Amino acid sequence: MTRRRVVIGVLVAAALVLSIGRWASEQYTDSLWYAALGASDVWRARFVNGMALRIGTFLFASAFAFANLYAVRQSVVSLVLPRRIANIEIGEEVPGRYLLFVTAGLSALLGAALSLPGHVWYTALLARIGRPFSETDPEFGADLGFFVYWVPFETELYYWAMLLLLVVIGVVILLYALTPSLRWTRGTLYVSSYVRRHFTMLGGMLLLALAWSYRLGMYRLLVEGSGSGGTFTSLDHRVTVPATLVLALITLCAAVVVLWAGWSGQMRLAFFSVSAVLLLSRTLTAFYTATLVSEGLAVDWDGEAPPPTARLARRRP
Repeated sequence: MTRRRVVIGVLVAAALVLSIGRWASEQYTDSLWYAALGASDVWRARFVNGMALRIGTFLFASAFAFANLYAVRQSVVSLVLPRRIANIEIGEEVPGRYLLFVTAGLSALLGAALSLPGHVWYTALLARIGRPFSETDPEFGADLGFFVYWVPFETELYYWAMLLLLVVIGVVILLYALTPSLRWTRGTLYVSSYVRRHFTMLGGMLLLALAWSYRLGMYRLLVEGSGSGGTFTSLDHRVTVPATLVLALITLCAAVVVLWAGWSGQMRLAFFSVSAVLLLSRTLTAFYTATLVSEGLAVDWDGEAPPPTARLARRRP
């Protein structure tokens, strides 16, 4: 057994050394190429910001994955693996520290796989060093530099956070399916109370991400409005932006309630909170459509509104 551990340790160390060596050679080659072009400052900015972004997202992703995988680990009372000695097969319980090591290792692998790639370094750099334009937009009262420098970087963070959340949810569901806490029995799906609480917490995380998407959606309206050529119309000003702001605030409050309900085991409260958010979303969508009709705007079959000067040319059957 000791010899096997030594062999595995040597193989893992060799793989790490080879990976680090390859990465270091690539960075050295890139630095020489940038230096030959007289752009060493660009390479340093790319390297520093790219490394900071990768390390920061790796640590956050690993911590988030570890928190969820450790919750799965806590649901496993013991893990017994079959072991054969001569002609006798006996069960051997895996020590708890080994399960903890596996949890930490899997979390680190997920963090490394889901860290932000280095090619988005320039968005992080612009968000950090971007200077204000000293001009504000009339809708939100924010400096124009906020939309030029920060919003693209925040959008990258949002898509990364959504990918991280969905992957971790998938891994958690898969691991729970390997335990008796989540199984299909007698034609019905059995979910233990512990797993329901964990899923409720993850549902609260999804609501937080939804509220974040509403926030970014308000800012995107200034660039991609409902008017001709993506212009920002009076309907966006009077209806769409306020409705999106209301949805963002209510979804944020609902996410906090769902997180608390999942932590305390109040499943009914979590269900009612999610139902209220869905109902409000449908209500505001119907209100937006009714406002389009009352304003005399045509709605195409693909759901896109034509220029605000166009009158209602046709109606749906």
